Amino acid sequence: MRILIFMLSMFCSLAHSQQTAQNLFGQYRTALYQIKIIELESGNKSSIGSGFQIDTSGNVVTNYHVVSEYVYNPDKFRIEYLAHDGSEGQLQLVDVDVINDLALVRKVALSEQESAFPIAQSLPKQGSAIYSLGNPHDLGMIVVPGTFNGLKKSSFYQRIHFTGSINPGMSGGPVVNELGEVMGVNVATAGNQIGFLIPLAKIQGLLTSQNAQVLENEQLKPRIQEQLLDNQNKLFALLNNHTWPTSVLGEAMIPSKITDFISCWGGSNTSDKEALYLSVENRCQLDEQIYLHNGLRTGGLELEFEWLDGKSLGEHRFYNFYSQSITGAGASNNATKTDVTNFRCQQDKVTNINGVTNKTVFCLRAYKEFDQLYDVLFVAATLDHTHQGLISHYTLAGVSKESALVFTQKFMDAISWQ
Repeated sequence: MRILIFMLSMFCSLAHSQQTAQNLFGQYRTALYQIKIIELESGNKSSIGSGFQIDTSGNVVTNYHVVSEYVYNPDKFRIEYLAHDGSEGQLQLVDVDVINDLALVRKVALSEQESAFPIAQSLPKQGSAIYSLGNPHDLGMIVVPGTFNGLKKSSFYQRIHFTGSINPGMSGGPVVNELGEVMGVNVATAGNQIGFLIPLAKIQGLLTSQNAQVLENEQLKPRIQEQLLDNQNKLFALLNNHTWPTSVLGEAMIPSKITDFISCWGGSNTSDKEALYLSVENRCQLDEQIYLHNGLRTGGLELEFEWLDGKSLGEHRFYNFYSQSITGAGASNNATKTDVTNFRCQQDKVTNINGVTNKTVFCLRAYKEFDQLYDVLFVAATLDHTHQGLISHYTLAGVSKESALVFTQKFMDAISWQ
């Protein structure tokens, strides 16, 4: 009997969800669009996404990554929309929020009857049914029922955890509650019915630009740099303004999980009975990065520490092995020579406040489009032992020189011997 009641309850819930989805699609499909990036030379679309209208003045919200090709090359692309009835039109870029992957675009020509999605005043209760709308795989607009699982825990870049399918082409589409009010925007999927949404507060922040003038081409990159610098200032204020916890690695004490939104892992080669040396590792990283365009991501942070013990190698062999281990470090983010310069490095010998002496290599590469931003690569190797040593390494993406230098000092001073 209980099984029958449970099955009836599940059936009724599914039927209600399907009916709600149908009602939402019927009511709001006129305010839901496919967003197309058109390559001017060929006249063909280069990429697609979704978007939704939020007022009768023609303002449409989508993802930044949907329109990023236009942002980087406004002379080679244009932005268009495709409505449910097959009508098309041109869009102008009003504003971007590159940190939260949002963009506000505006219809060039308005119709007599413009419709819009209402914006929710608050997020629903955890476990509530919500509905993702979009245009997957260029197949037409659909509604995907799902579940609101609250905000993602331990995340610097706030996201909603959504149980439901977000497919390619749905990026930038709205996620609504049962009243059809927008409370999130599709942004990413981790597969297996795990999706992430940009939350209500970030949408509301973007909407302060509703009455703004359209961004001119020469204003696009400065607007992005302003947002990136503001974001990294907030990040490094959080990282630098408290004491970092430390943990044991070999005979050293190292910074480990320096904040809640940094994930850490460990490992060693102790299971390899043929290993000629002992290697114990600790790695921590910020799991999220900021999308700028298909070949460039920024905003990342990684810390790596490796304790090496090579008593069986002998002093000379260990020194050679130890020296080679230092050269393996590289940048953590995607970038091409079109976007960044080559790394320029400076070597030094530094003794920190705990008396630990390191040989250090500090490298910077500049962003060609953003004159105040750099990627940083730093490697340090202790010089206090003949058969043992600690290699410390970090990478930062998209930071100012000032932030990098402050971080480096804190990073070095957090290392000590047991």
